[in-house]
Amino acid sequence: MLGLELAMIFVLSQKNGLEIFFRGDGRDYENLANNLIHYKTLAITPAPPYWPTNFRTPTYPFWLALIILLFKSLKPAVFIGATVFAFSAPLVYLIAKTIFSEKIAFISAILFTVEPWALYQSGFLSAEQIFMPIFLLSVYLFICYLKSSNRHYIYYSTFLLGVAVLTRPVALFFVAIFLFLAFISELKISFYQSIKMSALIFLIFIAVLSPWFIRNKLVLNSWQFSSASGIRVFGDYIMLKQYLNKVKPGELIDIYEESRRLVGIKSDWETMSVENSQKMSQVALQEIRANFGIFTVMYFKNIAMYFVKNSYGNIFFDLGFSGSNIQSKIGNYLKRGLNPVVLIREATLSAKILIILFFFWPLITLLGVIGFLNIFKKNWRNLSFWFLVLWIIYFSVLTAIARDLSRYRLAIHAPLFIFAVLGFYKIKNYFFKS
Repeated sequence: MLGLELAMIFVLSQKNGLEIFFRGDGRDYENLANNLIHYKTLAITPAPPYWPTNFRTPTYPFWLALIILLFKSLKPAVFIGATVFAFSAPLVYLIAKTIFSEKIAFISAILFTVEPWALYQSGFLSAEQIFMPIFLLSVYLFICYLKSSNRHYIYYSTFLLGVAVLTRPVALFFVAIFLFLAFISELKISFYQSIKMSALIFLIFIAVLSPWFIRNKLVLNSWQFSSASGIRVFGDYIMLKQYLNKVKPGELIDIYEESRRLVGIKSDWETMSVENSQKMSQVALQEIRANFGIFTVMYFKNIAMYFVKNSYGNIFFDLGFSGSNIQSKIGNYLKRGLNPVVLIREATLSAKILIILFFFWPLITLLGVIGFLNIFKKNWRNLSFWFLVLWIIYFSVLTAIARDLSRYRLAIHAPLFIFAVLGFYKIKNYFFKS
């Protein structure tokens, strides 16, 4: 995987310069790392005043600060991060091999390795660079616990899950899955043992997170884990307004600009404060509650799309290929009742490749459903099987209407590919019985 990642980084940097990997969240993390080094504070602002923040959790900024101290530059973080991210593929192999056959594990890891968005994302300065391998290692150790009942695995797994949460807060409530399945697993010994193990998991998890909670209370006077939750909920509110046609057709809304207008502030940095995060959440939740039925319908539609959409056009655009917007063009044609055959026929080669790639995730999802049904029918009592299912449900529900869909979906590539490979072999064995 590392070789493919480095090839992607090389091509992107040749087209756009190495600065492309610093855009978006990268600038925030660069500011955080520099402020840690120079001002000994976790502040996201690039210039005074350096307001302490909990908008970004601490693991990745400290990681980048260490790289700067060692190499006197942040540019090596692109390559070091990609190298660390590459460990995700062998971890996918180990996860699948622990539950299923080596053949299933190998192909699942290959799919993870060659999936375009994972290769594209690996070089960008974002928390996924280290979140993915940390989280997958935690998952692997938890599955080892479920398979062997060796409690040492669950201790290490829970600790690493805490570290993963301090890297990407989206995994904060994933511990509930650990607690639930560990409780069921320990019931074969006794109810008391189930309670004891669940309590121990929770205490280990809280012990890892407690320094961050305490820091936030002392520095920001808030127990809030991350003020990013305000922007996240506000993004849901904006999508609801668009769904309700409360904005002009085709109008693009800048979430940060809208949030600044709402709370009466001038800079994006101020939207990241605890106070303004709470204000945005209150406004957003009020609108969502008032239209809860419509919001629920919208949400489930987005969950369905979560498993079939892709952002590969962004990759082609950054690579300088023509026709990078072909998928959206075809979608607009179909919405207007027009026949896109001529558009497809006249498309460039790169655009035709994108059209083919459109079918990748629908196919993976279809095969995944077949794989799920096959295992459910054969061995529905298998806790490791249910762990994979709950893993997919958790991230799809929490991130279905996130702006960076493909980036957030990275967290469930492993179980999706595992089920897809199982589904493929189910179909193969059905039609080509030996």
